[in-house]
Order: sequence, then structure tokens, then C-alpha cells
Amino acid sequence: MKRPVGRVVAALAAAAAVLLLTGSPATAHVLLAKAQPNGDGSTTLTFTFDHGCGESPTTELIVSLPAGATPASRTEQPAGWTASTAPSRVTWAGPGLKAGAEAAFSLTTRLTGTIGQPLRFPTVQRCANGAAYEWTDPQTGDEHPAPSLIATGAILAPIPTATRAATAPAPGTGGAATLPQALGALALFVVAAATATALARPRRHPASSPTHTRDSSVL
Repeated sequence: MKRPVGRVVAALAAAAAVLLLTGSPATAHVLLAKAQPNGDGSTTLTFTFDHGCGESPTTELIVSLPAGATPASRTEQPAGWTASTAPSRVTWAGPGLKAGAEAAFSLTTRLTGTIGQPLRFPTVQRCANGAAYEWTDPQTGDEHPAPSLIATGAILAPIPTATRAATAPAPGTGGAATLPQALGALALFVVAAATATALARPRRHPASSPTHTRDSSVL
């Protein structure tokens, strides 16, 4: 038995819709594809993309580092591209990378933060025709999400021993008091001690005239 033409057309349309929803738009981003710990407290981050601004090739990529990251100590880029580093970002520039050609850019830095914290790397992608994408949105589901990762113990730089010692509370105290707190406590102790001494001192009664009693034996 032959299926009605309408059902066949509807099935094909549904299949095409699935392809559109799961196809290239999801990959049209600059992605943080890899975070590789190096064993010395530093991490190498690799950013990738495979698109331009429409048909215009990419000629520049600017990646900003999150707060607490150190300046990039090493970079890697496609042939013919150069990198310039600043305290909080890396800028790559070079001959146009055509849309559809996958490119990878790496930088090595030391990351700080807490385990489970999102670390975002706002990125600007510029193209030969003057157009640009700003991948800076804070959430992964946004239209132009910033490349990001979730901090783990493996990628975070260890806290220096001197810093830990300076911020750790003294043993058995549950937390060291500040100088103003110590002085305030001392002042309260002095006032309390003076008050207690004053209350414990016996009172003096005022002098009175001697009381004369009559001697009953004298008539």
C-alpha cells in the first residue's frame, strides 16, 4: 500500500528540521577546546573555530583572560600568524583563514580561583571585510557565548605556601584577632577590673556624736 504524498513530505520536512537544529549553528563559535595542565601550575588552553564572518576569512583573534590569570608565557598559532601578549589578553593576527578551515590557537597561563568556578575568556574574532564577532556573552546558551570552562583542581595554580601561612588562623584560636579588636578587648578588661575593685572596697560611714547612755546605777 502506498503512503499518501502528504505524509512523505511531512516526514522529509521533519528530518530537515532536525538537521538544521543539530547542524552548523551549534559549532559557529570560538570554542575553548582543550585545557591541558602542565604539571608546574600552568595550563595550556587551546581555542578553535572553523568559520569566518560569512564568507570573509578571519584575520585577527583577541582572547581576554579572566581575573587572576597571569600573562601568557607561551603561545602557538597557525603558520604565518603572530601573537602579542598583554597582562590580560592575547592578540593573534595573520593572513586570512577561510571559512570552513579549522584553526587552533594556544596560550599557556596560570589560572587562579576556586574549584567549580566558571572561568570565561571573552573573545573577539575580526575578518577581512571589517566585520567582527564578539564572543562575550556570559552563558553557554546565549547567542554569542564566551569560551569558558569550569575550574578544577588540576588546572588551578597552587596557592603559594607563604600566602597560605599569612591567611591561615593561629592554631587553636579559630582565627586571629586584629589589632583594633585586641585593643578593644584590653580596654574592656581594664574597665571591668576597675569597676570590680570599686565595688569590693568597704564604704566609710560619716562620723557621728558619741551616744551617752544613762547609768542606771546612779540615782
